[in-house]
Amino acid sequence: MISTLTQHLYTLVNKEEAQALIVLADEKHPIFKAHFKGNPLLPAFLHVDIVAEIFGLQIIGISRSKFMEPLKPLDEVVIRLEKRSSGIKARLMKQEHTCSEMNLEVR
Repeated sequence: MISTLTQHLYTLVNKEEAQALIVLADEKHPIFKAHFKGNPLLPAFLHVDIVAEIFGLQIIGISRSKFMEPLKPLDEVVIRLEKRSSGIKARLMKQEHTCSEMNLEVR
């Protein structure tokens, strides 16, 4: 289900069982206008929301998260999931560089 915040925020280009490719909206999207004017970035909490939305995950906790590189308007982002005994590790990447990763506890 698409939330109001993520509506039109990205385009899903391709989705497989444990991987997806998205393209973020341009800087005119309300999220990018608000965060931050003159230097638009995708807020960290939306990294998590997008992963949950695309893969239909019900996240009940995040045991670890790390945000290394910003995601900006029009970025092509690859999302990769890896099943672990404690849940799922999600990694968001652009141009083979990890931008964020998180260990998700799911239901």
